[in-house]
Amino acid sequence: MRFDRLDLNLLAALDVLVETQSVTETARRLNLSQPSVSAALARLRDYFGDELLVQIGRKMVPTAKARELAPAIKEMLNIVRFRITPSDEYDAAQSRRRFRIVASDYAFDVLLSRVLARAEALSPHVAFDISPPGPQRTRQFQDGDIDVMITVADYAFEDHPHQLLFSDEDAVICWNRGAFADGIDAGQFLSASHAVAVFGQEQMPTVTELHFDATGVKRHVAVRVPSFAALPGAVVGTNRIATLHRRHAEIFSALHPIRAHPLPIRGPEIREFMQWHRLRRNDAGLHWLTELLKAEAASL
Repeated sequence: MRFDRLDLNLLAALDVLVETQSVTETARRLNLSQPSVSAALARLRDYFGDELLVQIGRKMVPTAKARELAPAIKEMLNIVRFRITPSDEYDAAQSRRRFRIVASDYAFDVLLSRVLARAEALSPHVAFDISPPGPQRTRQFQDGDIDVMITVADYAFEDHPHQLLFSDEDAVICWNRGAFADGIDAGQFLSASHAVAVFGQEQMPTVTELHFDATGVKRHVAVRVPSFAALPGAVVGTNRIATLHRRHAEIFSALHPIRAHPLPIRGPEIREFMQWHRLRRNDAGLHWLTELLKAEAASL
């Protein structure tokens, strides 16, 4: 399709180029050859009278003009993709679609690992890119580049649809030969040294940490780790403790020399939601994925 001498397919290429900053990756994502992407970039440069992307080291860095154009191009492409273009029926058995999901390692271990196993049986050619939460993924979700985000209410977007998947509660984990192997009370919990998980360069806190901060719970945080999965390693061989969602604690108790105890103080209700972009209500493939997530969550 052309508009005012511009092939709109070129804008799709520019959208991915700005995101990936790579001709090679753009070619892979669009299923094109690298020369085709380079030719598209040359035509875009001619049309806009700007370099758009400049080679610096191994990356192609967007110019100010490209950064200015990017949000409007993204919005236009999303409207075309999800509102104007009719959605075909989704054939799960034949689909080769690659779904992009944002989820913590907790959501992966508890739910997504089951979803992946079920998906392989139902749709053997489908693929998944699963990424941890963070500001970059948040921007990608808002741009419509993420299919599903699994998150808690504190990090969900009010202007996009969401649905509850499952609930959980917190537990305390400790080394099974440490000071708290036989149990822990509220006083011991508050006076102990803690390991906590934070996410990304911004060290985003967990819903548990947000709850403790809001309710004035003060503890000595001795160790911060970059994932829930690192918490067992931070307590084994020590008298440190960590607060972890119960379902995760049960999984780790079978894999590590740790014990899980009920949280001796009031904790948050852990409610995991799935969320998708509001423009994608008619995406048949996305509907298949969300129904699969719902079905597996219901069996937990």
